[in-house]
Amino acid sequence: MSTPAAGRATGRGLPPRRSRFDALDALRRYGIAVVFLALVTTMLIASPQFRTQGNFLNLLQQNAIIGILACGMTFAIILGGFGLSVGANAALCSVVAAKVMIEVDIGLGVAVALLAGVVVGLVNGLLIAYVGVNPFVSTLGTMTVIRGLVYVYTNATPLFGVDFSFTRVGLGRSLGVPNPFWIFLGVALVLGSLLSLTRFGHHIYAIGGNTVAARQMGIDIRRMRLVVYMLIGVCAAASGIILVGQPATGQPATGQPAGALGYELTAIAAVIIGGATLAASGDGHHPRRGRCDR
Repeated sequence: MSTPAAGRATGRGLPPRRSRFDALDALRRYGIAVVFLALVTTMLIASPQFRTQGNFLNLLQQNAIIGILACGMTFAIILGGFGLSVGANAALCSVVAAKVMIEVDIGLGVAVALLAGVVVGLVNGLLIAYVGVNPFVSTLGTMTVIRGLVYVYTNATPLFGVDFSFTRVGLGRSLGVPNPFWIFLGVALVLGSLLSLTRFGHHIYAIGGNTVAARQMGIDIRRMRLVVYMLIGVCAAASGIILVGQPATGQPATGQPAGALGYELTAIAAVIIGGATLAASGDGHHPRRGRCDR
């Protein structure tokens, strides 16, 4: 019969247990960052133009729009959904904002654009959360409808006439940094805090991890999904407003793929590269099956 002392002695003789998947786990966690740093380092060495201040500031300005869309898309991805209409929504908000700014007032144009973005998000949320339409199908459908309506309304022609002073939003700089980047930074800080420091964010993670357990905890899953898609609509509206502030026009072709990924897929790719996952939810139901959790 072994004694506790013998057991302790035997335990002291064993090497510390280490998971054989430690290296693989580290690779999953930090692989993208390592590849990114390697790519940046290579470009800094190989291309003198890449390491110029002008190029760096241009990258901040041009990618701020994708960053804002990705901030909202993160919530949908965590829930196991998609937001394929963000590019079309940004185009709609761009056109609406430009139209109101030209005919009425700049401030009212911004407000109406935000309202339009929320309405599109509300429609997506109702279809997904309450009607039970698959998120992929729902947002793909609204993308097609919105894009068509924008093209019909504008005859696929940009709306000119926005006060040139509004270009400060899209092209101006504060403290030497492009204003779109400051807007993106503000959105990222607000939504990041909302996701990690509030009950709302904890509920988002709970639903994404296991919808059955989240429902049993008393979380209103349908309402949470509705709010998330409205939030995505606000992010799309912010992107559309910035786009108006770059050429001082409303752009009906905003986010339309032209030999490259559109805003929708680029934002989803940014979220996935950032660490989110498209894996099935914790209750065993894949989000693509269109199941509406009630």
